[in-house]
Amino acid sequence: MAQRGIREYDGKKMLAKYWSEYISKDFSFPGKVVLVDPQTKLDDLPKKHKWLAKEKLVVKPDQLFGKRGKHGLIKANTNFAEVKKWIKERMNEVTKVGKVTGTLTHFLIEPYIPHKGEFYVAIKSNREGDTIYFSNHGGVDIESVWETVAEIQVEVEQDINRINIESKLPKDTQK
Repeated sequence: MAQRGIREYDGKKMLAKYWSEYISKDFSFPGKVVLVDPQTKLDDLPKKHKWLAKEKLVVKPDQLFGKRGKHGLIKANTNFAEVKKWIKERMNEVTKVGKVTGTLTHFLIEPYIPHKGEFYVAIKSNREGDTIYFSNHGGVDIESVWETVAEIQVEVEQDINRINIESKLPKDTQK
């Protein structure tokens, strides 16, 4: 079965669109994210996305690779002027992450939210269905705490409402 990664931007847009329907009506995810590519006119972005000029921001490459934090590829708690400068310095730059070398062409901008911890969520499709990976200990060192990652199998055409997801979550998950 062919696999295809999706950008963090697209994943967050899907979460924003379907959160209240499938996850929780008690919380809404506004989906404030902007994808920048080489054709993007950075100076025009705040006209369309007014929050860019008002909020603290995070910017990072959105190119289907991990370990961005470990490679200095995340700028957090900054303003739009600094975001523009940071992107311009890195756009079309050849970068090596692990054994992979590539050119940076796409960046994600989103609001900066101060936080103490992070979650890890990933979904991988295979012939039998999907595997959802979840941990309460996300962030730049997820590999070092991989034993905290729960794997939840969802078979093709299986009714997810019939899966006792709560029983499969890591033991330290708050209820």
